[in-house]
Amino acid sequence: MRDNSSLLVATPNLASPTRRLSDLQRSAFWIYGVTAMVMREPLGLVIRHTSDAGLNHWQVRLELLRVAVILLLLARLFLRTGLYFERVYMQPDSNDRFPRRSYPTDFLAGLMLFLVGAAATTAVGTHTRVFRAFAPFTVAVACFLLVDTFWWALARLRGFSSTALIRDQAVTNLGMLAASLTVWSLAYAAGADAVLSDQIALGIIGIGTAADVVWQARTYESLDR
Repeated sequence: MRDNSSLLVATPNLASPTRRLSDLQRSAFWIYGVTAMVMREPLGLVIRHTSDAGLNHWQVRLELLRVAVILLLLARLFLRTGLYFERVYMQPDSNDRFPRRSYPTDFLAGLMLFLVGAAATTAVGTHTRVFRAFAPFTVAVACFLLVDTFWWALARLRGFSSTALIRDQAVTNLGMLAASLTVWSLAYAAGADAVLSDQIALGIIGIGTAADVVWQARTYESLDR
């Protein structure tokens, strides 16, 4: 009979009895319900519209892109916010590392991010244009990416110890917003219509957000090592 003891030793014991979920990981489970509640309307709309018009319809394709972008933005929001509160408030040395902080300010900033993201989900099926150029969904996404900048400005004004963490989020968002606006302007100037320009800009935001989600996931994984 073959001895598999060496394989047992070489294989990581993912079910080890000493391995426990952290407070950060346990608190993440409520996000499932919140995301399902927020995304129920846009997902239902897209499914119905796809069934009626088919994937070849330009509105359907744009709505599918919007759903993908807002899902990525919400996933990134939950990952980033959870990690921020873990570092600033939950870790044993948080008081020493971040002596000047404000839980109400940080909580309300996170709430504002979530509310703007939720507002964007209601505009997934809206195809009117602001100033004949920008769709309400695109405007909502731009506002979502700007919230961290206001949070950063407030943190600097009040001298929070966590300003550097907020700055990293704000700079990333501003970079994505600037890149998407630049690409949108170039496409529009080259003769692309507002819909195609919108799709290109949202694609840039989606790619940048997906990359950041991967980075956040790796950060979470490093906490277990």
